[in-house]
Amino acid sequence: MKNDWNELDDLVIKALSSPERKNILRIVGGYPEGVNYTGILGETMLSTGRLNYHLGELDGFLEKDEERRYRLTELGRKAVAVLEFIKEDMDTSVLETLNTRKAQRLRWIRRRMDMGFIVAGAVLLGVTGLMGYFTYIERDPVLAAFTPVWGLMSVGLIFLMDRSRKRDPERVLWAVEWLEWRLLGGYKERR
Repeated sequence: MKNDWNELDDLVIKALSSPERKNILRIVGGYPEGVNYTGILGETMLSTGRLNYHLGELDGFLEKDEERRYRLTELGRKAVAVLEFIKEDMDTSVLETLNTRKAQRLRWIRRRMDMGFIVAGAVLLGVTGLMGYFTYIERDPVLAAFTPVWGLMSVGLIFLMDRSRKRDPERVLWAVEWLEWRLLGGYKERR
């Protein structure tokens, strides 16, 4: 029985961990008579693929009636109630402490991403240089053909890593926190 409650906790936390899913739950909750797919699509401004993904993730929180309108299930109503309860009489100064901790973790992640970028870039460029050197010394036609391809792939990977390290620290932080949460057994077991 305890595992069932833990699974339920995990499902609700997973559903509420996404801004898009929270928004979908609030939208559907705002229409007691139900809302159709197009209505949700129009209010969320998501692509159809993205909306379909999130609707799939909200299985059990939403249901469709005979007229293909989405409504909240009992679990969905409880999830929306949790969202509303969190805002109720909340002192927003608590967010300053949380944001400071998040900023510290983001700085830590950025430093690690920068170090990883430098090391990976050096390795890729070093291997490319070695291949070029051996191509020049050995005059191997296979190596001569493969070296420019490797060089282009290395430059492309370096470009993508650089772009990722500049844009994605928030996603990396989310992934790190999610892994910590999953590996440490969920919220209740860490108390």
